[in-house]
Amino acid sequence: MSHVGIICPNTPGHINAMVGLADATRARGHQVTFFLLGEPPESITTAGFEIVSLGGAVFPPDQYRVEFQRLGSLQGRAALKQTLSIGARAADAILEVGPTVVRAAGVTALLVDQASFPGGTVADQLGLPFATVCNAILLHPDPDAPPYVTHWQPRDAGWARIRNRIAWAGLNRLYTPILTRIQNRRRQLGLSIPSDIAQVWSDKLQISQQPEGFEFPRRALPPHVRFVGPLQLSVGYQSVPFPWERLDGRPLIYASLGTLQNRIAGMFRVIAEACNGLDAQLVISTGKGVTPEALGELPGNPVVVSYAPQMDLLLRSTIAVTHAGLNTVLEALSIGLPMVTVPVTNDQPGIAARVAWVGAGEVIALKHLTAQRLRAAVARVRSDSSYRTAAERVRNSIQAGGGAPRAAELIEQSLGLKA
Repeated sequence: MSHVGIICPNTPGHINAMVGLADATRARGHQVTFFLLGEPPESITTAGFEIVSLGGAVFPPDQYRVEFQRLGSLQGRAALKQTLSIGARAADAILEVGPTVVRAAGVTALLVDQASFPGGTVADQLGLPFATVCNAILLHPDPDAPPYVTHWQPRDAGWARIRNRIAWAGLNRLYTPILTRIQNRRRQLGLSIPSDIAQVWSDKLQISQQPEGFEFPRRALPPHVRFVGPLQLSVGYQSVPFPWERLDGRPLIYASLGTLQNRIAGMFRVIAEACNGLDAQLVISTGKGVTPEALGELPGNPVVVSYAPQMDLLLRSTIAVTHAGLNTVLEALSIGLPMVTVPVTNDQPGIAARVAWVGAGEVIALKHLTAQRLRAAVARVRSDSSYRTAAERVRNSIQAGGGAPRAAELIEQSLGLKA
């Protein structure tokens, strides 16, 4: 039996996808262990997987939590810089602690989240095969594809490719503190030195949980990138209590700003104002950043909860209003549900741009968000069937991808895992 280790950021968007992949990998007869910074997530322990701490004294769990709490109150470039600052501290811990704990666990192969940049170096140091798992939007630089931090859509024009190159170069400069740490460690170990961040990912297999129909046209992707669609548990996730008795039979609008950048309380009030009077009932999930009580009384008296059974509510909804986190967007698209996106930071602008590009919804930049603009966008998306038709096309692409079971099969083949 092969023993597969998983290294990924300890945030719900990455953890939920990795739990789905871990479950599919375990179903094929392999042992799976998570190696994580921060505090052990209940979703992993509930699923029956072991967790080994990566932080040690380099990046203790309490400091990891504080850094992400700060991230939750930031927007735009400030939030991106905070994310990469966390990544630099994470790199120190993974490079220092990772080899020791992974070796001690007896791991025979690694699955490394694309955003856990040093994970491949841990694998190379220990002589382990590894695959990259792209749980966020693809981070691969490509002059044909606008960077994931931008709201641009692809244009077949020379000026657009020049713009993309300049933006990718700027983004690569922000990676420098992380890349330098990796280069220095690999130099000490006598390993090959990556010249850019794309060279830290697996040269055997890179799994993307995007469906192929939800990615911009590209010419520079490695041939071993495989689109499989959302990585989800086959039996669903742990049930979440919800006051179903408060639903009054009107069409539903579901709104969520995710689990990280959700401490911008004013956005929830804008959403409530926009949806008030639309002959629909609004359900808001605030995440752990803002309590429902802290929002006070909102226009239209929406149902406001900290956590919601998201998929169950999306299935009942006519539209989703979201920050364009990839998991929420893919869950909506998997059932052909259109949406209005208000991206906040990191890869959310790029995800929102793809929603608009495939025709499955509209985008409102955070700096332009008003109740009036959001109300108009929600009304258009609800009334124009073309948005739902486009979302259903992506749904079909998701169904064709194979999801976590297909990803586990590809991993087994590429890494030579033995049951």
